[in-house]
Amino acid sequence: MPRYGKLNQPYVASWFAREEAGGPMWALNLMKYRERAEYADGRESSISGMEADDVYSPHEHLREVDSRLIMMAPVVNQLVGDAYVWDRIAIAQYRDRMAMIEMSSNSEFQKDEDHKEAGMDFTIVMATFPVGDDPVPPQQSGADDDCLMLLQVVGDAAAPDIAADVDSVRIGRFEIEDRIIGDDRTFAEARYDLISRDVADHLVRQGSTYSDTDYVVIGDPALDDIARSLTDTSKVLF
Repeated sequence: MPRYGKLNQPYVASWFAREEAGGPMWALNLMKYRERAEYADGRESSISGMEADDVYSPHEHLREVDSRLIMMAPVVNQLVGDAYVWDRIAIAQYRDRMAMIEMSSNSEFQKDEDHKEAGMDFTIVMATFPVGDDPVPPQQSGADDDCLMLLQVVGDAAAPDIAADVDSVRIGRFEIEDRIIGDDRTFAEARYDLISRDVADHLVRQGSTYSDTDYVVIGDPALDDIARSLTDTSKVLF
């Protein structure tokens, strides 16, 4: 069991009972780091938790199971949430649910994961899938433009959409099937929008709101292929 969250064993076990693995799974990660990396074997460390997670960097392990990282963004503001103030958000697009099991079972991956274990204070990882009736989004990327990403993770799909009240570009909306790692909470939907820095400043000026069911954060993506990953959901795009 990881130190940085509780594995949702009944949900993961249900993957093995499925007749088919299904199509791609977008695993959304909300990440909070330790101030300094703490290795389980007691080795001394002078790097931060985020730096340890950067060493972990699973790109090659993902490629080996026909999967990839499609979004990575440090959090620059948290508008809605609780005591967990997230440092970074990311999405790994897996070939299917079982690709995550294949990767996690690899001994070389497990060695590298020691760095994630050392750096991560707490994380919520959610299995998400595109909302079926949504149109293909505009092929824009938060990494290419001078803009930021607004992420809403809501406990109720009927929750108000903050992006509807500001100038924004919807690049993805996903149903959250269940959590993979985290605590006992469940979430319903993840929404991704591109916003200008002026809009972000406007939202920040409105102040933050406490919630133990929802999170709203603004990220500054170094990588963002969310919209492109939705142009053909029958395969993982490289």
